[in-house]
Amino acid sequence: MRKGTWLWVTIMAALALVLSGPAPSAWAQIGQAAPLPGSAIPQWVNQLPTLAAGGGTMENVVFPATAPSLTTLYMRPFKANILPPLTPTLLPYTGTKVLGYRTSNAPFATNPDTYIGPVFVTSRNLSTGIKYVNNLGATGDPLVPPFWQVSIDQSLHWANPGDAPMMIPGPTPGMMIGNTANYTGPIPAVPHLHGGEVPAALDGGPDAWFLSDAPNPNAYPVHGPGYYSSQVAGDTVNPNEAIYRYPNTMEAAPIWFHDHLLGGTRINVYAGIAGAYLLTDPALTLPAGMNALGLLNGPAGGTELIVPLVLQDRMFTNTGELYFPNLGLNPEHPFWIPEFVGDSIVVNGKAWPNLNVEAKRHSFLLINGSNARFYELSVQAPMYVIGTDGGYLDAPVQVSKLVMGPGERYQVIIDFGKFAGKKITMTNTGRTPFPKGAPPKGSTLGRIVQFTVGPVTSFAGADPSYNPGAVPVVPIRTGAQMIQRLVDPVAGTLNPAVVPNVALYRQLTLNEVMGMGGPLEVLVNNSKWSGTRPTSTTPSEPIPGFTSDGTGNWLSELPVESTTEVWEIINITADAHPIHLHLVQYQILNRQNFNVAQYLKTYNAAFPVGFDFTTGLPTAGGVFVPAYGPPMAYNTNQTPAAIPAKLTIGGNPDITPFLQGAATPPDANEAGWKDTVIMYPGQVTRIAVRFAPMDTAPATVANFPFNPNDTNPAATPGTGVLPNYNYVWHCHIVDHEDNEMMRPYQVIPAAGATRTYIKGTNY
Repeated sequence: MRKGTWLWVTIMAALALVLSGPAPSAWAQIGQAAPLPGSAIPQWVNQLPTLAAGGGTMENVVFPATAPSLTTLYMRPFKANILPPLTPTLLPYTGTKVLGYRTSNAPFATNPDTYIGPVFVTSRNLSTGIKYVNNLGATGDPLVPPFWQVSIDQSLHWANPGDAPMMIPGPTPGMMIGNTANYTGPIPAVPHLHGGEVPAALDGGPDAWFLSDAPNPNAYPVHGPGYYSSQVAGDTVNPNEAIYRYPNTMEAAPIWFHDHLLGGTRINVYAGIAGAYLLTDPALTLPAGMNALGLLNGPAGGTELIVPLVLQDRMFTNTGELYFPNLGLNPEHPFWIPEFVGDSIVVNGKAWPNLNVEAKRHSFLLINGSNARFYELSVQAPMYVIGTDGGYLDAPVQVSKLVMGPGERYQVIIDFGKFAGKKITMTNTGRTPFPKGAPPKGSTLGRIVQFTVGPVTSFAGADPSYNPGAVPVVPIRTGAQMIQRLVDPVAGTLNPAVVPNVALYRQLTLNEVMGMGGPLEVLVNNSKWSGTRPTSTTPSEPIPGFTSDGTGNWLSELPVESTTEVWEIINITADAHPIHLHLVQYQILNRQNFNVAQYLKTYNAAFPVGFDFTTGLPTAGGVFVPAYGPPMAYNTNQTPAAIPAKLTIGGNPDITPFLQGAATPPDANEAGWKDTVIMYPGQVTRIAVRFAPMDTAPATVANFPFNPNDTNPAATPGTGVLPNYNYVWHCHIVDHEDNEMMRPYQVIPAAGATRTYIKGTNY
């Protein structure tokens, strides 16, 4: 049995015990009710929340047309109506406790229709500011979701405001187990603009958390070591606040924002803390019949607004609350499970909703906001991809199935023109774990949203909107506004202008560390966040070839601004991982199979004598050592003899001798700018990453308008420690990133670069 499949069976077996037996004591202490099967939730009763600007209930905020603007956004607990009001066993249903972003802190007269949002709309090159206010309260507060306080696993490397120990004495002498105490205190959070081209201080990195304004009797530090707030004159904040002023200089793109709490992202995002951020470009010439906000086939020739579809899977209790299984597989982590997947589909904060549409073309923004679930989406009507994570494609791509990993976004047009009077269901065939696990049950997880197609009332005659299915194809981008190509997406090769300018190739692994009951943690390049490893004589030492960031972390990826690198990600785990890089959008070069068994023999044999932190014992050479880092010094050159100019580092054996078959180019719908890409098991996924603005020619010297490594030499107030303004790259299965599958990195600034977005002046 595949390791990934075995893992899934193990998780399901553990969950089955929970569902059939007495509730664990931690859940019983707070009275968490038994799970409500997803099959018991009525479908197509809820109406899909759409943008308020079009008469819907999802908050949308259009930033002012002058800069600098500042909008206050409150992170707060509240009840939202997720389930249908007549759900069996939930009578009366009074709403579900969630955490979310809202533009008001006033009490709600009635439950909000959705916890998702708001959707911000702003313009390129217009700086916008958001004051984030953490009013989430504390564990045990009446509106905080009950699962929250029993799911933070303090044995993980997490924000840890209370400085709790990760390990505690176990039931037998000399045995150490993960800390089983639940965190109590003000809730920490930090907003991350996912896909944003922003200074590191504004990135909302995992260490930039800040506590809510709830009582803090234990005097926990209120800020993490990466905390930052605007230093612009007049920008003042309370301790539970931070002002982020975003430059918005990147190309127009459907980015989004969500919580990124170190070691607790899976908890805060599951509770509901996510919204969308649509960056438009007034200077971008789009084809006739569409604009940045939708299609020009609305009433009176107006815009039929784009419809966000935020896809999430959830579980519920039989009292209507969110349910989060937290029975760990290993004693080292009592509450952490390797991958959470729910048994119910929630779209825009509604369980299995319906959307009434006219028999015409409609545009949608798809966001996979799930913890770990991959989707393989289909719909009977013609569906065309017109944009990826980083903006519009050059031309539309018709797809019969659209695969999405957590964190990915796609902008699509669906043509309902021939389906008047019919009900059409968007379906899901994505397996779990992806791509070779169990298929979803067709009657529940195989269904996403229903479209009820009615007659056209907006116009008479032919649909006047942009037609992505036209023959010949009408391009979206033309001339100088086409994508700057780092790669030839059809051939899967580097743009010839890029080849001589590749500064570095990196071969990096994706690793799974197994414990007694299943996965113990998941790593990038076999390295923990800190970049250190234990030895038989010291609790930690820097991994050879890593560089100190001055705050206790050791970095391995230190690209130089304006250069292009090719990262070859070698997936030696059993399952797919969506890998996300902060700061930059990048392009897929190609994917190629390799002989995993043969590579692992060479990979394992390269490890010298080491020290296994899971056993506390020295290891013999030639044996894989978890969290040791790569088996060789990171900067060891593994350049293939046949390509002497290809400087390849990463500390791993060269993958070239183990490659199988030809490299395959990206799918046509992936052939744009991406910040999150699926890396399949048994494959090398190659990405071309340029650490420069997206719209500048790849062979030119181009720098960001801000300093990408603008650190602050002063200690963060209230902490006494130097700030940590690193970017990160990680797996966007949030259960993985919460347990070490994330590494900090820095960009080395170009000397003498001209900057127009300056710390203290602009942010």
